[in-house]
Amino acid sequence: MLSVVIPTYNDAHCLELTLRSLAGQTLPAELFEVIVVKDGRLSGYEGIERHGPGLDLRVETLPQRRGRSGARNAGIALASGATVLFLDSDCYADPQLLARHHAFHTERTDPHVLLGNRHEIDWPHLALLLRDEPIPPDLLAARHQDIKFAGLDPAEIAGYMQTPWLFAHSNNASLPRNLLTAVGGFNEEFGKRWGWEDLELFYRVYQHLDRHAEAFEYDLDAVSYHLLQHRDQNKYYEEMFENRPVLRRLHPNIDWEFQSMRSSPEVSAKVRYYRAVIEQCVKAGTGRLAPVWPWLARKLPSTGQILLIGTGTGEVPVPPDALTFDYQAPPGSGNYHLVGVNIPAGGGALDRVVSVDFWRCLQWYDLCDFLHEATRAAAQVLLVHTAGAEVPHDAMRTPAEIDYLLRALAPAFQVTVDHAGSGITGITVRRRPAG
Repeated sequence: MLSVVIPTYNDAHCLELTLRSLAGQTLPAELFEVIVVKDGRLSGYEGIERHGPGLDLRVETLPQRRGRSGARNAGIALASGATVLFLDSDCYADPQLLARHHAFHTERTDPHVLLGNRHEIDWPHLALLLRDEPIPPDLLAARHQDIKFAGLDPAEIAGYMQTPWLFAHSNNASLPRNLLTAVGGFNEEFGKRWGWEDLELFYRVYQHLDRHAEAFEYDLDAVSYHLLQHRDQNKYYEEMFENRPVLRRLHPNIDWEFQSMRSSPEVSAKVRYYRAVIEQCVKAGTGRLAPVWPWLARKLPSTGQILLIGTGTGEVPVPPDALTFDYQAPPGSGNYHLVGVNIPAGGGALDRVVSVDFWRCLQWYDLCDFLHEATRAAAQVLLVHTAGAEVPHDAMRTPAEIDYLLRALAPAFQVTVDHAGSGITGITVRRRPAG
């Protein structure tokens, strides 16, 4: 049995079409149920059931609005199927959609997640759907491509699916119900705000499956169409930014550090790039604190909290209250696997941020973001450069590049350079006073 869970809020005009599309599925009606959850006591839904003739349909009304996470959780609680398919109320289902999701899970013994393909549409497509007519493939141009993989060729998708949670939107995605139960369902801390609550759920699924990206698959032929409805895009973007601190607090790691208004492919490229850089640096011993510690210890303040970005913190007498980004040590309280464009500390909470060589591996705009974030959190930033450190081929390497960096920083920062000898150079960066 497949349980189709659909939350709805003030979009009965879309839900009518979605239910009509579900009534026209090739999957036999006895193999699926449809659970619609109205997020609060809403008007305009009178007689909505008649738009899904022949469906095993249940329409549940929440006494108070709980937001998208709460509405979906209510639907999960009512589901009786072994597999749950999440659709949005503005997603018109291709006749084969449910059959493809059902077959995918029936054919597998291990838990998997299937992500479907949602096309964007324009008025000519809507006119066809209003008449319950199919949309010819030649009427779908590049701009109608599934937005989560916008601009990508199908052959490129597999690489991006190494970070599958970034593409796991709940408008067309299915997974075993017991997997949802195991991870605790959607996090209702996001409240009524829009954005990323579905990605956060599927990230926990990814973690529960031992970060096994291959358990997530994308089916180009599991098609739905994104119906037209009114959206206040500026409001949605504001709510997404309000959700970002929640994400970063729940998951203070590189997998979420770059989540922003970037597209999912752009975020995926960042995550995969820095995963590879960190692996290479750890393997090569780049960023080890021990070789520079005799010099560095003299530079550290006697009081105040510091952040150390470097590996081998267990080899040196790190102050007990220090924050660390030590990629060799397991993440946990006080040690984060972050790049540094997000630092989990309040403004001015730190006395010093120190990065040993890893700063050289940051891509240019990430380095700029790191310096602004570090000087937000601390009065000073110390960039340690060690001669002979093995850095990736596209990292900062030559004295000319370092000189260019210093000149580029000069308008925004006060920069001093300490050539300490023994191949060690310290670059101290302070933010210039405003004005």
